[in-house]
Amino acid sequence: MSDDLQNSVLLSTFYSRRKRYRLYFHRNQIVWDNEKPPYAQHTLPIENVIAVGYKYLDSGPAEDRCYDPHYFTIHYAEKKEINLWCYNSLTLRHSDTYQVSSWVKTLQNHLQSFCKRPKKLLLFVNPYGGKRKAMKVFEKYGKPLFNIAGVDVSVIVSQRQNQIRDILIHHNLDMFDSVACVGGDGTVSELFNGLVIRECKLQGINPDESKQSLPKPTLPIGIIPGGSTDTIVYSLHGTTDITTAVLHIILGDSLGLDLVSVHDEDRLLRLFASALSYGYLGDVAYNSESLRWMGPSRYDYCGFKKIMANRGYKGEIAILSDGLQVDQLKCYEKCEKCISKQFDNHNLNKSENEWKTVQGKFFMVSAANISCACKRSPSGIAPYCHIGDGYLHLIVIHHTSLFNNLRILSRYAKSTYTIDDLPFIEVYRAKEICFRAIDTTKSRWNCDGEVQHQSDIRARVHCQLLTVFSRGSSIPDESNKSCNFCKF
Repeated sequence: MSDDLQNSVLLSTFYSRRKRYRLYFHRNQIVWDNEKPPYAQHTLPIENVIAVGYKYLDSGPAEDRCYDPHYFTIHYAEKKEINLWCYNSLTLRHSDTYQVSSWVKTLQNHLQSFCKRPKKLLLFVNPYGGKRKAMKVFEKYGKPLFNIAGVDVSVIVSQRQNQIRDILIHHNLDMFDSVACVGGDGTVSELFNGLVIRECKLQGINPDESKQSLPKPTLPIGIIPGGSTDTIVYSLHGTTDITTAVLHIILGDSLGLDLVSVHDEDRLLRLFASALSYGYLGDVAYNSESLRWMGPSRYDYCGFKKIMANRGYKGEIAILSDGLQVDQLKCYEKCEKCISKQFDNHNLNKSENEWKTVQGKFFMVSAANISCACKRSPSGIAPYCHIGDGYLHLIVIHHTSLFNNLRILSRYAKSTYTIDDLPFIEVYRAKEICFRAIDTTKSRWNCDGEVQHQSDIRARVHCQLLTVFSRGSSIPDESNKSCNFCKF
């Protein structure tokens, strides 16, 4: 932002309906207060402003509409409670049209300086995911806000699995400055898998080589939740609120998100952003595929059946790590760990890394790239996993009794996360893992909600490979407090 914009100062008195407001703008802050009691004051940072424009007199076609030069409207995003953002507006009137035009031009010039905000957005809608309401979600929540913000949105409704991925790989995207989707974790996975494979194709890189560094896509992505659990959105924003997700796209602030590549012996199987799970969660994903007609409740049904069966699977896991234990620090907005990796990407391997092998019979093995929090599990299976620090958290749950399995699930369902006292659970911080099944009875892998049938895999973290529209989740007032009486 230029010094002239930075030093802009405006001070005027306006009317909004019958109330009289004193409006002040300086140092990127808009402040207004009532001139008469009660003297309520409202402060709005310019980075939370969506759009500023004159008030139109009718609702006809944009090219034929007339505006009243005595009125203008400030459209803005406002945080109403922790992690929840809402849309609001303030329409003001002044008898002097010069005062109005001065405010409109000054504020619009500031907004134009935010070059990272999307202007031409390619949006994919998955009408089959979750509760099958993705199109209604876009029409009700997304479309009106994108129109206000002046974002030119091109919508593609997907008709089959992997269509989003194929479109991104094979079509020209030069006209777009960002891409987004309305759907669940599987839809998001198609989106970034397509973008990364596209970038590999453009740069002549073979993604099937497991040791190959993957190129970072140039286009940032936005995610509007429309699935069953939406763990990626929840971990990024701290909520699955649709309006919050749309506003994060419009405002243009972004974070670097780690992605993890999954290979078998010959090729790249998939990239994932949330979790890769073998055993219990792999079985649930596989068995629920034939029950999609049940909607999200199919996971409860399959989960209950599998927990009662209490099957274990023998395997061997090789873990590449620097040997450091998991820090019990959660990832919130302006996270120092993740910010430091933006400037330290080329030195990710400077610490001493060693391979460690774990063998046994497992109830579940999960490699988490993010906390994997959701409404049913507010802390997630890996609450201390960061979104952009270059590590995954490996949760190894050894085969145990049915009672102990129920203890695990009850802990995950609570907002306070305590598994340190459970001797059959191990947690590792890793950069790479290799898994080999050593049992004739094998499970499948659940990769971001999609089933992978290969048992023997290699998974490797690629630090901040993806740019995602988000400001991160807010720090709760009592984030570090826990109640010992809540332990099961």
